[in-house]
Amino acid sequence: MRCDLAVFNNDQVNLDLMRCPASELMKAEEYHQRECQPRGLRPGMPVNMQHDMHRLVGWTRPIGLYADSQMVRVMGLVEQPDSEQEKADLLARAEEYWRHHHYDGTALFRDDLVARAAPASLSDACFLYLEAAVVKRAGIAAELYPDLYAPGGASVDRDGLTNYRRLLDRVKELQPGVFHDSGRNLLLFAHSFFRRSLSHRNKLNSYFLQSFVAKANKNCNLEVRLRLDPDIVGHPDSLQDSIELEYWRGPMYSDDIASIPNGVTEHKADERSRKFEGIDRTHVWWKSPESRQVGGGEVVEYRTFEVEELIENPSEGLGEHQFGCRYAHAEFSVAEAAITHFDGAIRAYLGERYLDRIELSIDRAGKQAAYTKLFRFDGALAIPHWKRLLSDYFRGNKLILEYLGASAEVVTARSKDIADQPLSEADCSTLVALVSLDRGTIEDPVQICTEHSVEVDGLLVPYVEAGAGEVAHFVAAHFDVEGSTMVDFGDGVLNLSRIRFGTSYDVKQKLYAVLSALSEALCRDVGAGIIRQAAIPLVWENDGLLITLTVAGDADKVAALLGELQNIVDPTKLPSEWIEQLSDIIKVRAPRQKSAVNWSGVSRGILAYQRSADIRPSLLMQEGTKTRSSEG
Repeated sequence: MRCDLAVFNNDQVNLDLMRCPASELMKAEEYHQRECQPRGLRPGMPVNMQHDMHRLVGWTRPIGLYADSQMVRVMGLVEQPDSEQEKADLLARAEEYWRHHHYDGTALFRDDLVARAAPASLSDACFLYLEAAVVKRAGIAAELYPDLYAPGGASVDRDGLTNYRRLLDRVKELQPGVFHDSGRNLLLFAHSFFRRSLSHRNKLNSYFLQSFVAKANKNCNLEVRLRLDPDIVGHPDSLQDSIELEYWRGPMYSDDIASIPNGVTEHKADERSRKFEGIDRTHVWWKSPESRQVGGGEVVEYRTFEVEELIENPSEGLGEHQFGCRYAHAEFSVAEAAITHFDGAIRAYLGERYLDRIELSIDRAGKQAAYTKLFRFDGALAIPHWKRLLSDYFRGNKLILEYLGASAEVVTARSKDIADQPLSEADCSTLVALVSLDRGTIEDPVQICTEHSVEVDGLLVPYVEAGAGEVAHFVAAHFDVEGSTMVDFGDGVLNLSRIRFGTSYDVKQKLYAVLSALSEALCRDVGAGIIRQAAIPLVWENDGLLITLTVAGDADKVAALLGELQNIVDPTKLPSEWIEQLSDIIKVRAPRQKSAVNWSGVSRGILAYQRSADIRPSLLMQEGTKTRSSEG
């Protein structure tokens, strides 16, 4: 497996104006570790291309929360397969993850869903956890709510779109695209074609559905329609606000639609869009001005707009070898200088027909697809509002922005990944901390771990790194290092071997005693010029969770923080209860400066300074309270 270090989240306000406090980020890590253990699952979760659960590319392995003078980051490794066997193993692991996700997520609600869905038959049904726990069976929602699904009724047009305002007379919208019927106490949902790959595995397009709701509420004169999902109903008590972060906002281009020339434009996707978004090209067609009579014979002039996105990969929600392409149609009134009609749909092509379609211009393609309309606006829709709806419907397709005249900077900003990248070695705080979690227990008394070895005269000698000054004296006096030896690299850097606190002692009392002694010893070594930079990892157990706290940075600041930790860190409490205070004190003690704390130890859940291969350790051989060194 290839492994890449990544930042998954942080405690800052993001581009969607959301903020997850460090305590909540830590709670999520704690919950995940505890939930994986009884299920027999490996910590982590599948990595999917652009949030599409059908496009598996790797596995995340959590590391922990990294606090510096700027923020708290959620750190992890992304593992990607290199061989066919690794791909098969990854697929099996991901399938097991999703099996537990859906089974465990719906467990508390399945019986209620069965009762509330009566008298509908559930013989071919399955249970999934989407935005909420749902029961899925072809046509179940349409069977239970025929007035909201059957075309030709008072609430549903001939295309199968439900009148949105009449829908809200019957149900309450709890989230964009999620509706609560208090009668049966069930949830209804916007159609699955509002999801990536047109599949129930993926989240609804909340960007478009939020814009849809906003525009409908802002203009009561608009006639607004929406297609509902006929195949799922959900349990309202299980509803959660699922967050899918992708910075995608409406473009800043000219409103002068009347000046756009007639004809077809093709925009070909770049390599990045093809890889990440699965988009091959986008066709846009502005037709010549037309006129028609309306009402009492008044003649109106309008222009017709069509756009279709041609994709790279089959749409898994449609079944094998089918391609579902997003399509939109609008009419622009010259007199009103507004869009007076706007609708969006999916054009679904079978494999061979799609090969024909992709080679043709949109004006010559004809009707080769199964057409499913998803939404419709009738009435005067302001151009800026239409632009927002259009770009949100085509979420992820920067070709829409490109066509409509957004600047290169806007296109890049709207479509780029916003994953926070790790700091470089030359741009890190002079004081940092990493809190990592693992599962396990510590039965032994307090000990210092032997994790490395050095070759001496052809033999591998296990060692404990302890420095050569007062810290080394502290280690020699307080820990049993029999079977290994202590080393010092003589470069002013101390990567202290991790100290583990077993449950056979009063962990709190023992931890505070070690922190105090280490702080004093490190201060003296700093004063003597022996140590400039230090990384100090400490490990203890809390109810089956192994908690590793590493403090690293300029040695004087590390020493000072170690002395303060007993007022911040309580080992009898989970890190979510004290990480905010830890972050605050780091920001106070270490204004942001350029001083390297590198990432060489993070895969082991600690921080450490990386050394040049040319630097060799000195072995410190214990002789009572004395030491003598020999070059390794």
